[in-house]
Amino acid sequence: MNQISTQTPKATLQKRRKKFADSMDENSAALFLSAEVHHRNSDVEHKFRQDSSFWYLTGFNEPDSALLIVKTKKETVNYIFSRPRDKEKEIWTGKIAGPERAKEITGVDKCFEFKDLDGQLEKLLTGLSRLYFEFSLANYHFLRNKILETAKHRRIQRITSTQNLIGELRLFKEPFEIQQMKQAAKISAEAHKLAMQRAKPGKHECTLEGIIEGHFCLCGAGWAYPSIVASGANATILHYTANDQELKKGDLLLVDAGSEYNYYASDITRTFPIGGPVGGKFSKAQKQAYELVLSAQKDAIAQCYKKEVTFESVHEAAVKVLCEGLLDLGLLKGKLSDNIKNKTFRKFYMHKTSHWLGLDVHDVGSYVEPQDSKRVSKTASAKTDTSRILRPGMVITVEPGLYFDPEDTNIPKEFRGIGVRIEDDVLITKTGAEILTSACPKEVDELEEILGL
Repeated sequence: MNQISTQTPKATLQKRRKKFADSMDENSAALFLSAEVHHRNSDVEHKFRQDSSFWYLTGFNEPDSALLIVKTKKETVNYIFSRPRDKEKEIWTGKIAGPERAKEITGVDKCFEFKDLDGQLEKLLTGLSRLYFEFSLANYHFLRNKILETAKHRRIQRITSTQNLIGELRLFKEPFEIQQMKQAAKISAEAHKLAMQRAKPGKHECTLEGIIEGHFCLCGAGWAYPSIVASGANATILHYTANDQELKKGDLLLVDAGSEYNYYASDITRTFPIGGPVGGKFSKAQKQAYELVLSAQKDAIAQCYKKEVTFESVHEAAVKVLCEGLLDLGLLKGKLSDNIKNKTFRKFYMHKTSHWLGLDVHDVGSYVEPQDSKRVSKTASAKTDTSRILRPGMVITVEPGLYFDPEDTNIPKEFRGIGVRIEDDVLITKTGAEILTSACPKEVDELEEILGL
């Protein structure tokens, strides 16, 4: 979470809650719980980060809070539950809004203290037939059990996850959200360029991690996910986070790092030779792998500019180019169509090309096209097997890669231990697409210039 917060406009929060309520069944309620504070060790706590969906609907940044939306035939009422003011606690951990201030911040109709949630549910769920509530999340275990008991006691006939409904709303980014994501992308691109300039043999991966995340903090942001700074064969480990190895001349460095600004994520990966006066340029094999991945990424991004293209087609475009290149390099054998059909490429490319991006780095939203987009409440769970059509307001990553096992004696020695991934964030627009992370260099000549090679 960033340190310099731009509050979501109250009118935006109210509009979001209305959209969510419109998708609810009549005579139902929806309950969202905040994140809770998690202990790291002893009396040390992890830094608090609000639950994304709770933040999306409330813009309220405190633990021990809840949002309740009650929809009847007569009216829809929004309730906020939050901690009371406590001067003793505030001395140690800072100001607490209190219910009345929470009501003002969020623009809801009524407020209560969080400790009264169970008792108020007994009253407010009376006569309702359905509760939308996400039981699968890990926070507030004891409270969740009480909520379930209360729902049963109030004879709630159906308890349904909120994930489909809220995912459908969060999938389409508003102008305010796009502004935050563009700023996150800008900060991340700057941090990656700093890392490129300072990646020298003899330094350590964690040094660059500090440079990147330090820049995030200087810009009022935080990290959207733990940074991956993987040199040499470490780059073949997809979620490498040890970041403790020394940088060596002749190795590639894969950096997967993205800032989170006002809760909105960016996600950039770049791979480059470790530079400096005693560094080196791409070796032949490194350059072949890199240019192949870059070509695959360009073809995949090109799909995003087409009208009503599917999410899966972005992946298919990348796979086709990678397979063609691996065949040309002699790393795959046989026909292109057979390799694609039999997924032989997965030995070298084992993940998907894209995912949704937003409040979470792997954001919510169905990857399958709803049968009837006009009725989210019904269609979010009534899906076909058709891949989702990319539409304006959606943001995806495009991140093909190649990873060559350092212990694989069945491939030429010069390829062993090479890991390459190139990732950008792409906003789907009414006229095509916009690459939010275009300020981050990725062409070979651009990299060599910034690396001083």
